[in-house]
Amino acid sequence: MINVDWRKELTQGSWAIRGECLIDEPLKNLNSWRVGGPADLLVRPLDVEDVHTVFAFIRHHRVPWRVLGGGSNLLIADKGVRGLVIQLSDMNRISQSGACQLTVGAGCPLSHLVQEAVRLGYAGFESLAGIPGTVGGAVAGNAGALGQQIADCLQSALVAENAAVERWVCDEFHFGYRSSAIGDKHMVLEVVFACERSEPELLREKVAAAREHRCQAHAVIGATAGSVFKNPPETQAWKLIDQCGLRGKSIGDAQVSEQHTNFIVNRGSATADEIAQLMALVQQTVMDQTGVCLSPEVHKMGDFDELLSRPDKHLLWDEERR
Repeated sequence: MINVDWRKELTQGSWAIRGECLIDEPLKNLNSWRVGGPADLLVRPLDVEDVHTVFAFIRHHRVPWRVLGGGSNLLIADKGVRGLVIQLSDMNRISQSGACQLTVGAGCPLSHLVQEAVRLGYAGFESLAGIPGTVGGAVAGNAGALGQQIADCLQSALVAENAAVERWVCDEFHFGYRSSAIGDKHMVLEVVFACERSEPELLREKVAAAREHRCQAHAVIGATAGSVFKNPPETQAWKLIDQCGLRGKSIGDAQVSEQHTNFIVNRGSATADEIAQLMALVQQTVMDQTGVCLSPEVHKMGDFDELLSRPDKHLLWDEERR
């Protein structure tokens, strides 16, 4: 664990930040699967200046760091996370920065962005209604639904990479299906979106339809992280999992959902290892029976080394980006 004196260094003296610094902070309630151990140090910067100070602190002490968004597509290790976990929940402001243009803090909940865009009569986000998580996480994973993705409106963003904070334009993100150039050494800080004008009432109708579709398609009981695997070309992950007879399959309290087979449910007391083991079992079974390798849509955080020492470790986090 990081020495408790380190907290003092980030709250006073040359390293002082105005944001929150929490030692051995539990992360279980900060992710939608409700699993995982504590962070050595959880830091919540208030602004870009705080971010610069935190990175200077990281370089000086040579500690690892990770970014935690809304925790909606994340599996946190039972042992917790060594080093710093940075959460941008206080960098969440939305402002109008030009004609049909919004500047949004990365910690802003995606649901709030959708709501505010509709209020202003800005189109481009309505199909994203109901998707959990933050704007920063949505950009990193190019979140989307119903043929609309967040990359469609993105104009530029401030991105931190260790010492440097640079502005990336849309092309620099190399957006793909549920992917971008944002890796585990980057952190999205602020995003500028270019939108189109539309009637708020029409947008509200589209948002309602998107929410209804999501409620019907993702009617899952229990704590989940959303879709676990990306859809392979020309098919859907849930169909492959279902045809392989894995509906309801469980390891401990982790279960392939009875309602939607691309969801894994924590039925109450599942561990991160049980969820990861079930993911690996699903991948291996689908590979053996169909020849298709399912790539995870969720990301891991923390120490899974013992789990990944198995011969099938090449499957579990294939194509991991965060």
